[in-house]
Amino acid sequence: AQFAPHAAVPGSFRKLPEGGCGCATRGSGLGFADTDVMNRQQILDLHFLEARSKLIDIAAFLDRVDRGTDGETPEDFRLTAFRKALAGLAQADGNRAEGVLLAFSDPTTEPIAKAPGKGAVGAWPGK
Repeated sequence: AQFAPHAAVPGSFRKLPEGGCGCATRGSGLGFADTDVMNRQQILDLHFLEARSKLIDIAAFLDRVDRGTDGETPEDFRLTAFRKALAGLAQADGNRAEGVLLAFSDPTTEPIAKAPGKGAVGAWPGK
């Protein structure tokens, strides 16, 4: 049997599916061929609980935001981008990750003269 580091449990290892694992092969140094690909069942077996946990975290985040709404403050551009990204998850075109990234991205092509702040805010304010 072959083993690889388990991302969800630092310091532990997981047994790889029969025939290898295609999700972390490219450039991973784990010794798998670039052609090894997991099937749907293997992907679900390996990643479902992690994805489920992230989805629950997102639901809890949105619940907290909703409870914090005072009715007077306009919707924040970050929340608008977040909702747009969530809507894109319903698309079944195989490009969900790209759609999520684009929902948060600045679509302009011209550089700006000066950054509006000291750090990134995670979403484009649309200005």
